[in-house]
Amino acid sequence: MKKILLTLCALGAAFLSATPIGAADKVELNALIASNAEGAFTEIIKAYEAKHPGVTIKAQWLGGATIAKTIDENSGPADVAMAGSSVLDRVKNLIDSPTPILQNKEVILVPKGNPAKIAGLKDLANPGVKLSLGTPASAVGTLASQVIQKGAADWGIDFVQNIRKNTVFQAEKGSDVLDALGKQANATITFASDVNPAKYDLIPIEDKYNVVSTYSITVPKASKNQQAAHDFVAAVTSAQGEATLKKFHYMPPPK
Repeated sequence: MKKILLTLCALGAAFLSATPIGAADKVELNALIASNAEGAFTEIIKAYEAKHPGVTIKAQWLGGATIAKTIDENSGPADVAMAGSSVLDRVKNLIDSPTPILQNKEVILVPKGNPAKIAGLKDLANPGVKLSLGTPASAVGTLASQVIQKGAADWGIDFVQNIRKNTVFQAEKGSDVLDALGKQANATITFASDVNPAKYDLIPIEDKYNVVSTYSITVPKASKNQQAAHDFVAAVTSAQGEATLKKFHYMPPPK
């Protein structure tokens, strides 16, 4: 009888000790994601969480400068970071080797009907045009600046100065730059993936002035959930993840 009681006690102890393990398996990943990729990553995260019921991904949709600053200063929890490769280069000593996942290029977007009658990049310097652009430190602003500088090679310094005069709104987040379109501004230089035919008309930027940017995903070395974070990165770079990014008009990463 004593032996039976001891066995039952051992089984009970094993059951009690096993109960918290399920709770311990629950993981919350903090993901710092470039704001221009919110649509695609919302879908990717939803699919991932459906297949991994123990994992919750808390995404923050941020400008590139904020992502780099958060990692550099370790000012907030960060398990995954997805941003422009030029942004991640600023903190390369604090992250695992980034994996390129997509490329993007620049376009001009205008409100439906194109009230400022923009026909091309040169027209952004015309009198009366009101521009919404990214801040100089942001990814969307840095790339727009590179496009403008390429235009200046053909149209001179006046082109750059008139662009500055026409800039009525600036923000770090690409989503905020877009929100100003049709309200404060009547044109912007932004990512091709931002195209929404229901809301905007698209004006192409010639290849000679355009800039192709690469975005990568990585795990900060300070992450406290390394295994789960790397598993999510693997899901983003999988065939299913690539298909979702393509669905949202991103170009494949460089080979």
